[in-house]
Amino acid sequence: MGPRERNPERSRERILDAARTEFAAHGLAGARVEAIARRAGLNKQLISHHFGGKDALYRAVMSERRLRLGGEMAEAPDHLPAALASFFERARHDPEWVRVLLWETLEAGPGTASADTDPAVAELRRARYTERVAWVEAEQAAGRLPPDLDPTMTFMSLLGAALYPVLLPELCELMTGCRPDDDEFAAAYRRHLDALAAALTA
Repeated sequence: MGPRERNPERSRERILDAARTEFAAHGLAGARVEAIARRAGLNKQLISHHFGGKDALYRAVMSERRLRLGGEMAEAPDHLPAALASFFERARHDPEWVRVLLWETLEAGPGTASADTDPAVAELRRARYTERVAWVEAEQAAGRLPPDLDPTMTFMSLLGAALYPVLLPELCELMTGCRPDDDEFAAAYRRHLDALAAALTA
């Protein structure tokens, strides 16, 4: 049992931070309220007090932490060719978000408490990715991407290339002998992504 609540707003923030780590490690189904409370150093009853339960806490993590505080590329992308390396760096330095997204996919199905069960969160996510597709269209108009490529498909392809090592670190290590958080690998992969983006603009 953790200490009694003295600062409600700070307690809420600690719960959200601890929950993100727990959900990243175990997914929604495997996460435990007791473990989140231990990570936060608080009484588990405070989770019910602030959020009403694990499903509501999950939705709060997905909306407040992912969309408003840096997850899912809150900042506008750089211009190419630098954009691909910046996508990779954002994911490399915040791999918990990548794991949360993977768990969301693995656990998707009827009855799953996805963030998208909240229409406002779903709309925020759609707006975020609409902006990213518009970024591709702007890069095409500026001559930094071929104009005949489908903008949505192109964004998914570019993001996939940038995030692959972080999404699948075990395969990255199998193929290269390095983990994506290894500085030497990261420098080499950034150079590769710069070259790949430059080739697309040639």
